Amino acid sequence: MPKLEIKKTSELSRKEASERLIELGRALADGSEVELGSSGDSVTMEVADRVRWELEIEVDGDEIEIEIEISWRDAPSGASGAEEQPSTEPASPSPARPARRGRPRKAPAK
Repeated sequence: MPKLEIKKTSELSRKEASERLIELGRALADGSEVELGSSGDSVTMEVADRVRWELEIEVDGDEIEIEIEISWRDAPSGASGAEEQPSTEPASPSPARPARRGRPRKAPAK
């Protein structure tokens, strides 16, 4: 399959962002086919039964960035899931992206 990359950046309200995340979560929970879209463009894809989940949180001054990456490989029909078992070791940063450092925030006083 040829490489396809779609990258869209937009500013949303907190409610709009949560609605998009909830929609994605429902699509993943309801079946293997997920349709993602923005501004009239959409892509439908089959999601494997097991996925790789990566969470990155960066705090830099007054800017906070959260990146959630979900990835998977297409498995041939009838392939066993043995190769797709989740790792129990912490994820290491990708060689293409060095690990970023951020300052942890103090928890609010109770």
